Amino acid sequence: MKSLLIIFFLLPFSLSAQELMCRVSVNYSKVTTTNTQVFQDMQRDISQFMNTTKWTDYIFSNRERIDCSILINIEQFNGVDEFTATLQVSSSRPVYDASLTTPVLNIKEKKGFKFNYMSNEPLEFNENTYTSELPYVLAFYAYLIIGYDFDTFSELGGSNFFVKAQKIVANAQSSGIDNWKANGTDKEDNRYYIAKYLNSPVYKPFRQALYKYHRLGLDMMTSDVAQGRQNISSALENIRKVYQKQPNSFLINIFLETKRQEIKNIYSEAPPQEVNRIKQIMKQIDPAHTDFYDNIGKQH
Repeated sequence: MKSLLIIFFLLPFSLSAQELMCRVSVNYSKVTTTNTQVFQDMQRDISQFMNTTKWTDYIFSNRERIDCSILINIEQFNGVDEFTATLQVSSSRPVYDASLTTPVLNIKEKKGFKFNYMSNEPLEFNENTYTSELPYVLAFYAYLIIGYDFDTFSELGGSNFFVKAQKIVANAQSSGIDNWKANGTDKEDNRYYIAKYLNSPVYKPFRQALYKYHRLGLDMMTSDVAQGRQNISSALENIRKVYQKQPNSFLINIFLETKRQEIKNIYSEAPPQEVNRIKQIMKQIDPAHTDFYDNIGKQH
């Protein structure tokens, strides 16, 4: 459950129904067209869709809204209503009792997606029926952002939202679009597999590690650096155990892309024994970046 929810009910004058504080950017630099207003309208409509839709039954105060961003790079436009684009989604959360934020999620879809959009036509989402691609993609990532955020505040706290994301995937099967389908290869890097793994018992230790890393690790470091860092080490050890069963896991790759630099920073002033331990763990789960981890602590 989101932290300090009870406070929300004690302060009704500050309540807000919406969960997300989402910044949206639509980049159309690759497209040659005189109709640029459609991209400005798209950015406005996506922002309204993400920030005004009530995604959960929880009540958030303004300060508890989840900070996130969506970048849509338009690759092709037919001049009317058909678009091809790539998508990047990220989110972060504050570190307890500190003027810091920590990245929670950073996903860049490798495959482009096609969708239809017309200015001044509302984006409509029905969680029980696939309607059209753009609102369904946005809703999928809204639940992913919320689920990840809840997982960092309580153990397995995001379960209900990952179930919703998986339901969206199931409904979208009717579209026949690859990003919603099992692809039958070892490239398990689409929305189908993200939802499948987040709801799989095999990845339960990974999700528990998200809680240990953030709530028992980073949040604790503001009051007890050594204990907080030790809990982060324990969380990373749990992720290594998942990696040993599921090497090259897409979920772990997402975590590494999100957290690699932060992990290096966390251990930059750790004792040598602790640095050596974390180097061992990270080199095993992130072998392509061995040299990066070799540099932990060297500046000291």
